[in-house]
Amino acid sequence: MDGTADGAWALGRTDFIEQAATSLKVKRNVPSRTGPRIAEEKVQSTVKPSGPMALSRNREFRAIAVAEALSVIGDQLSRVALALLVFERTRSAGLSGLTYALTYLPTVAGGFLLSSLADRRPRRELSVAIDAMRAAIVLTMALPGMPFAVLCCLVAASSFLSGPYTAARLALLRDVLPQEQYGAGMAVRQSLSQGGQLVGFAAGGFIATAFDPATCLIVDGLTFTTAALVVRLFVRARPATTTERARGGTASTIAFIWQSPARRAILLSTVTGVFLTAPKALAAPLVFDMGLHGGWTGIFMASEGIFAVVALAFFARLVKADRYPRIFPIVCLAPCVPLLLVFTIGNPFLIVLAFGLSGALWAVLTVVAASSFADLLPNEQRGRGMGIAGSMNATAQGVGAFLAGVLADRIGAASSISLVGLTGLLVALIPALLWLSAPLPDDRAEAVTVS
Repeated sequence: MDGTADGAWALGRTDFIEQAATSLKVKRNVPSRTGPRIAEEKVQSTVKPSGPMALSRNREFRAIAVAEALSVIGDQLSRVALALLVFERTRSAGLSGLTYALTYLPTVAGGFLLSSLADRRPRRELSVAIDAMRAAIVLTMALPGMPFAVLCCLVAASSFLSGPYTAARLALLRDVLPQEQYGAGMAVRQSLSQGGQLVGFAAGGFIATAFDPATCLIVDGLTFTTAALVVRLFVRARPATTTERARGGTASTIAFIWQSPARRAILLSTVTGVFLTAPKALAAPLVFDMGLHGGWTGIFMASEGIFAVVALAFFARLVKADRYPRIFPIVCLAPCVPLLLVFTIGNPFLIVLAFGLSGALWAVLTVVAASSFADLLPNEQRGRGMGIAGSMNATAQGVGAFLAGVLADRIGAASSISLVGLTGLLVALIPALLWLSAPLPDDRAEAVTVS
């Protein structure tokens, strides 16, 4: 529900529209051959500006953005610290990799099992509580002499909490921003996430080298604590969306999503993560196959994030949210295209360009898909729906990294990336075509703000 609106109104409520037509602007769904569209009924407009400058004037959005950046940086600090800490204690690359995997995999379970909390509990309070719990967990990890088994359990617990945290934060963002600003807000959020990952990895490497891995975990705990305080102090409290529809389980939400071809298309678009994670997963083998210096591994992996930050800055400024339905099929297909010719490229700078363009387009797809998905979900199911989509995306990336590695052992890294890109392009046709042929959802609600 719109954070500044009196309520959300189902489309087709012409009685209300006629009474308020002199003081508001609404958007209606109209059938179209090119998928779900929103045609504007132009009345006297009270719609708020949707650019980055408008977002910067929203105190609640600023607070959420700062907290999000701090949490992302903290996540990367802990990943660097744990990989180094476990390797120092065990001298086992396998156990170090297992610990790193534990920072991702339980997120999937947490998203599926606990995302409903983002609808059944106040979202601000849930975000604050999870940040506080993760702060306590990572500070406990920093204690000297922590047994390896206990450390793994703590890592898994922190990762598990990331699932409902993401669901609550995405749903809270939709509460804070009007519908016409949500797309730009998602673009800024994704840009901060990409930038936060780069800063977190770089800072983690520096802190772990200059001090020790435990110091990274202490700093990580402080970032989570600060994020919790920022949200608690600067985001206003809102009640939980406790309705009958919110009391169903995850299975009922998946069934609800699957009923609509439009929602189904967006959910299926998360599967493209299986194919788009290949550049990062195979960066090191590709560097080895090309006979390059090991430093190129970091450059290849960072290229996606750097290009994404720049692309999203322009995207948020130039593309309005009402254009998202038109471009969704295009951005479904586009991220795989730069990967098709990797097997023919021998110049590392062109590899950086290909990886960077793919990563930037993937970031745009994430923004368009998440914004459209939030708009297609009723408020009382938004938390669970976003959590399920996020869990599917995380699962796809984990599976994709594994499969890309298996394939690279047989045909080489460059050929694997191109083959995966081609397969991804073909798979992406499914959600793209489904979106184009989708009838209008009958339950889409638009926020109506009365002047």
